[in-house]
Amino acid sequence: MLSFALVHLHPSSSPNPQFHFPHKNQILPIQSLNFSPFTVIPTKLLSKPSFSRLLSSVSSSSLVADDFQVELGRLLSLLPEEMRRGVSEHPEYSNLIEVVMDLGRKPLARFPSGDFILSDQPITLGDLQQATSQVGDFAVDNRAGISRTLHRISAIRNRKGAIIGLTCRVGRAISGSANSLRDLVKDGASLLLIGPPGVGKTTIIRDIARMLANDYRKRVMIVDTSNEIGGDGDIPHAGIGNARRMQVPHNDMQHKVLIEAVENHMPQVIVIDEIGTKLEAMAASTIAQRGIQLVATAHGVTIENLVMNPALEMLVGGVQSVTLGDEEASRRRVQKSVLERKGPSSFSCGVEIISKAELRVHPDLEATVDAILAGLLLAEKDVTQNMKFAR
Repeated sequence: MLSFALVHLHPSSSPNPQFHFPHKNQILPIQSLNFSPFTVIPTKLLSKPSFSRLLSSVSSSSLVADDFQVELGRLLSLLPEEMRRGVSEHPEYSNLIEVVMDLGRKPLARFPSGDFILSDQPITLGDLQQATSQVGDFAVDNRAGISRTLHRISAIRNRKGAIIGLTCRVGRAISGSANSLRDLVKDGASLLLIGPPGVGKTTIIRDIARMLANDYRKRVMIVDTSNEIGGDGDIPHAGIGNARRMQVPHNDMQHKVLIEAVENHMPQVIVIDEIGTKLEAMAASTIAQRGIQLVATAHGVTIENLVMNPALEMLVGGVQSVTLGDEEASRRRVQKSVLERKGPSSFSCGVEIISKAELRVHPDLEATVDAILAGLLLAEKDVTQNMKFAR
């Protein structure tokens, strides 16, 4: 049975958000909340917040906001004075997404409302050199960062290896962004998050790592391939709470570091960002078989993308073709050759991050995969029938 809950969050809509459950004609109202565009509404409020808890929340929120302003200032210090002033005077200053600097072109700042030209003067080599001199070393993936922040500096190089462009992306740690997934992970269920770039996957798993380490006192180990979860530098960002972090020297070594983390440091939870290769999927499957809770993101937009991806299908149990007997095929009312899940999924639950304001939660990932495979089979039959009709 395919089951999921669709969570909508629209910051500009009515002050009383609602949950929509597609398979049950229920709409559950939720009390009024103030949130940022990245925040996901909790799917379950266990109790009404007390006045003292509200005061604590307000004070901690103001401290987080102050810390973010300091960190944002460190990113803007990479820019020439005119560009820095252009960003700080923009009405969406606090919602800055990234700054783009390409040699010979006008610099751009990207905000939720669109792109904004920071200066009429084109970027020079001197501007790029000034920026790169203040960040860490660029790794093989052409990414660098600013120590103890979550900002990411990505380089574009020419054929000779010289840097001719920079994308300075703002990183944010948003405490509470994973509250809607608390019930899924607090009891040890492994969670897989998928979604397109820029919807907040890393922000959510960072908060899950903090939640499990601080609120539930679990031994959490983050395997941080590009330093996006824990930030740049040897001391991790405060946004991961008490979770520990292992850095990966090279992208090709992530699967080895995953196994090393389990064998050397006895974690109860492993957090991984961007599983993208078959070796990494195999390592995740091995870890799941050892009874360790996994929280990970993967490339894709929907669960169906993973099912159809030969490199990552192992994460959801794998796919195999099975030939049924005449009696069984007749009973199921299907053709004799069907697609089935090969084995158990490495993850108990799946979450499709549709946008920064919308999640689709699959509490039973194996049931979802089974339903998808049945649907794919029906789609194949329809295509075959259409092809025959066309002939």
